[in-house]
Amino acid sequence: MKTRINEVTIAEPCTQNWDEMEKGAGFNFCKACSKNVIDFSGYTNAEIIQILANSGSSVCGRLSQNQLNQLNYHLSVVPTTNRNWMKYLGVLAIGMSVFVMDAKAEKLKTPTEITKTIHSKTDDKKPVVPKKIYGYVIGADNKAVAGIRLTILDTKYATLTDKNGRYEIVLDDKFDASKNQLVVESMRYSAFLTLDFSKEKQNNLQLKKAEPMIMGKIAIAPKKK
Repeated sequence: MKTRINEVTIAEPCTQNWDEMEKGAGFNFCKACSKNVIDFSGYTNAEIIQILANSGSSVCGRLSQNQLNQLNYHLSVVPTTNRNWMKYLGVLAIGMSVFVMDAKAEKLKTPTEITKTIHSKTDDKKPVVPKKIYGYVIGADNKAVAGIRLTILDTKYATLTDKNGRYEIVLDDKFDASKNQLVVESMRYSAFLTLDFSKEKQNNLQLKKAEPMIMGKIAIAPKKK
């Protein structure tokens, strides 16, 4: 059963070194407590809430203070009266389906047309991914930055920028094109780029100073009924 969340906090931030932990896909393994620490830095509010609500045990995570503030603000504006909060979040993604279902009892033509449109999307061909992607990482001064580690989020594909700030990642046949977030792995900088697989050369990725990150056991306060 999903937990209805009212507030999210990290009461006792962890002092372990994130960069020294064993790396996984979207998480690092903390040997001190033998737990996976989820990197929530690239997650949306809804995605974080869904993971916390569906978890059967405590969750250790890593996110910025700004994310934590936005998350709790998001929770504060979710309606609670006679409504499952997860259904409310789903309205943003499937709101149009509600109108289709309501109209189905009255008209047959409109739902048929909409069904065809939806069906056509599922029949789309798998996007063609180039053999490699490359681009440049620049600083706030628009100058190339060397030695920056980049990773395609939730994959094994990673690389370092050279002296000219250039990076290149070779993609094989097993690559999943839905993984399109290129992120910077650094304590000093934070940045991400949505990859465009219709071309090899990507837009420049500009670095910005990283926000302080908070890591530890995430505590949730259940919603009052």
